[in-house]
Amino acid sequence: MATFKLGCHQITWGRNLDGALQDISDFGYKGTETFAFVVDDFAGRGDELTEKMNSKGLQLTALYGGGDMHVAGKEAEVIEYNLKIARFLQSVGADRLVLGPGRGRPDPRPTDEHIKTMARVAEEIGKACLDMGIIAGIHPHWGTPVQEREDITRIFDVVDTTVVKMVLDPAHIAKAGADPLEVVQTYKDIITYVHIKDYSPELDTPEHKQAIGQDNAPSLAFFSELGRGNVDTPGFVDELRKADYDGWLTIELDRSQTTPRESLAENTKYLQEVMGWDIGGENH
Repeated sequence: MATFKLGCHQITWGRNLDGALQDISDFGYKGTETFAFVVDDFAGRGDELTEKMNSKGLQLTALYGGGDMHVAGKEAEVIEYNLKIARFLQSVGADRLVLGPGRGRPDPRPTDEHIKTMARVAEEIGKACLDMGIIAGIHPHWGTPVQEREDITRIFDVVDTTVVKMVLDPAHIAKAGADPLEVVQTYKDIITYVHIKDYSPELDTPEHKQAIGQDNAPSLAFFSELGRGNVDTPGFVDELRKADYDGWLTIELDRSQTTPRESLAENTKYLQEVMGWDIGGENH
């Protein structure tokens, strides 16, 4: 039976770790994801990060790594960067590594060599992660070499999916003009971790890409709180349910149009009132 646990990504708060943990805890979430800056900030002190999260009733669900996996000549650097993250994850008892494909999309599209290089690098990371009890997944993401629906097909046709899985976010799929439900149906056997947010085309304007009192992710201001955009979140979750997905659904919002806390309140209300979910419990 599919089981969904609810977490929240800290991206909306930037590097305000304490503020993020307080807000996320206040709304009853039990899991949280953040970026790899904590690996350096808490180098040799992973127990301090764990204690900080535990004091708020939270556990680390994943860290966001990846990088320029498609760039020839950077292979060793990117692999070591991600294995550093993986070793930190292992030290704090977390087991998911999100492989963001690196910002900057080759024009007009990734070449076959880009895709093959990414696959080789991801496989090296994935194999080493498995030895540490960690699962790595490539995350299709707007503005990267794995942006369009055809990019998803190309990379997952080449990469060894016994060692590299998929991290899925329906809003990125919708922004690329594809169907998130179809992606779940096609890749249901390799989805290892899920972000959820919405995509609002009316926010997809040059004006909204300018920072509005917030400097993180200004170019991704077209993503929005659940229920505001064109993503069929109940339908998406139903496909995950059919696929027996058993894991975290992590709320993520690259940039709030108000404040991080207000956006989290809106997302939480949606999960409770529309989805009928218990924020701190297991949902089916």
